Amino acid sequence: MRFSSRSPEDTKNLGQRMGRLLKPGDILLLFGDLGAGKTTLVQGIAQGMEVPPDQYVRSPSFTLINEYRGRLPMYHIDLYRIESEGEMADLGLEDYLFGEGVTLIEWGEKLFPDQKTDQPPIIPIGLRVDVRLQIEEENDRTLILTLHPETPAGHPLFALQ
Repeated sequence: MRFSSRSPEDTKNLGQRMGRLLKPGDILLLFGDLGAGKTTLVQGIAQGMEVPPDQYVRSPSFTLINEYRGRLPMYHIDLYRIESEGEMADLGLEDYLFGEGVTLIEWGEKLFPDQKTDQPPIIPIGLRVDVRLQIEEENDRTLILTLHPETPAGHPLFALQ
């Protein structure tokens, strides 16, 4: 499924719509270059999940994991600085991935051997939604959502229009 964004506000609005549809145990892997809008999308998702405005959503590049409380727990994870499977194991991602909240992982490619997403992830993940943010022009983005594995039941996010 493809979406176009002409501005950070468009990206945030799409995130709000997504956040309203997410349910416990959902996992979203976010892919995109620096500045593609991954954190902006997460800020919108947080709004859609009713995270209070006083819990300002920022990139967890240095803290690695930020937790927020809205209608569901939201775990925002940034793997940009992770260099090895050992560092990945030290994070204890399983506690987040298989909890009752929604897990959003920036730099999701780091979960795969050699960062090749056509291989099984290092940590077993069941159903997930991959969100690829592609920079088209200064503020224009294309967002592509893909469900893995594909299932006949799908996912509520794919009802977005």
